[in-house]
Amino acid sequence: MLINVKNIYKLDSKTRFSVPGALLKDGKLFHLTLGLDGCLFMYPEKEWRRIQGKLSILNYASANNRKFLRIFFAHACPAKADSHNRILLPLSLKKKSGIGKKLLLIRIGPFYEIWVPAKFAEYENANMTTYAGYAEKLDIKL
Repeated sequence: MLINVKNIYKLDSKTRFSVPGALLKDGKLFHLTLGLDGCLFMYPEKEWRRIQGKLSILNYASANNRKFLRIFFAHACPAKADSHNRILLPLSLKKKSGIGKKLLLIRIGPFYEIWVPAKFAEYENANMTTYAGYAEKLDIKL
């Protein structure tokens, strides 16, 4: 069962954030990397392996594929939740994403996005007028 999440978490002095135990149902190991549109991606271990498999079949002779893969994997870091359900946000990713003392965690199907709360609010506001149009183009039944 997927637990829907859209919560703001505070970082402690060691750049850790606590998550509800329900998020750790499938394990405590995650992989963090640069995401798209200014966020970070956080993959549970099982999903990370699946993504690695999909990316491994990309044609490395393609310049666009190489650029994406280099950045995606160069910034990938494992992160294991500790006994208090805290996950360490690596300083390199914290700086790249602009995250300060708080972060927004959003579940996107089998993985998570980590946002600066204000940056997501801007993104959401900029895209709300076309939200229904995106749904129509996806041609899904809601």
